[in-house]
Amino acid sequence: AVRGESITAIFVNNGNYGMTGGQMAPTTLMGHVTTTSPGGRNVSHGHPLHVADMLATIKGPSYLVRASADTPRNIRDLKKYVKRAFQRQVNNEGFSLVEVLGICPTNWGKSVPDSFTLLREEMMAEFPLGEIKVPGEVE
Repeated sequence: AVRGESITAIFVNNGNYGMTGGQMAPTTLMGHVTTTSPGGRNVSHGHPLHVADMLATIKGPSYLVRASADTPRNIRDLKKYVKRAFQRQVNNEGFSLVEVLGICPTNWGKSVPDSFTLLREEMMAEFPLGEIKVPGEVE
């Protein structure tokens, strides 16, 4: 990303390391319980890292976006964003990141419907959807 390599990264953000047991991740929300933060994430662990926003502060990335696959509208937007990111890669325009907010019912200890509620009410509040950095915009 720092070098502006023409690659596209698809980053699935579900707030934990679900594939390895549900440990706290850099994006875990404040107060959320994980196997490595059984009392919930707190200030001593640090605040959630906003990866796409952080990358927007450097010159290498050309396209940064955050999306979700929770509704038909958001799925359409996600598909559009992925297409734009890959087109920028093909055009050799620099690094692109598509952050996709996702759910993890197992490690969140919630049903699928409750997980989507958490995604919409808490994850999207912390990590707003939309294009963060678009080519041609002033830095």
